[in-house]
Amino acid sequence: MPISPKKSLTNLCEEIKFCKKCLDLSSTRKQPVPGTGAASAKLIIIGYYPSDKGAEIDGIPFTHDQEGMLIRKVLKEVGLSTDKDTFLTYLVKCTPRKLKKDNSRQKPDLIKPLPEHIANCITYLTEEISIITPHLIISLGLSATKIILERFFSIEKNYNDMSRLHMRLFENPSFKLVPFYHPKDVTKGLITEEKYLSDFKTLSRLFTII
Repeated sequence: MPISPKKSLTNLCEEIKFCKKCLDLSSTRKQPVPGTGAASAKLIIIGYYPSDKGAEIDGIPFTHDQEGMLIRKVLKEVGLSTDKDTFLTYLVKCTPRKLKKDNSRQKPDLIKPLPEHIANCITYLTEEISIITPHLIISLGLSATKIILERFFSIEKNYNDMSRLHMRLFENPSFKLVPFYHPKDVTKGLITEEKYLSDFKTLSRLFTII
């Protein structure tokens, strides 16, 4: 009997929750953060990894902190919902930290995901995409976008400026990809919240015709 997409996502979620592929991350994380949303979503939004002050606390993508609330606000403004048409996830499902080699009781330092973290976790993202079969993927921020372009589009160009990727359209036989500024970029002043919302509204028009 075929497994329904919803059941497949449930099984995948459980696998991610108990994942120990990265022994360093599994020993320092508060909890992993599997994707959440509609099982047959037309849109997937992908961040790089869960914030230690946000999603890692709740175990739910884009919650608890200012950046997460901005993504949720934007979705509400354009009439999208994780109940019916949107799926939220991360490329790396755990907040990356560096183990203390001296067995110190100090909190481990936050780090950027290492190549092995990405290699171990990209399988989960691939499975999420395969189960959901979205029409459109939005990648948030330069780091996540570069990895997705390399892994799913075989584009290895070394982009170092998100402004050159923001709102561009990439296509492969399975889905369309539109890179978008990360909500942290609003905090950094690289884009205003008004412009962020306006650009997402423009992007949502593309979503309605695919």
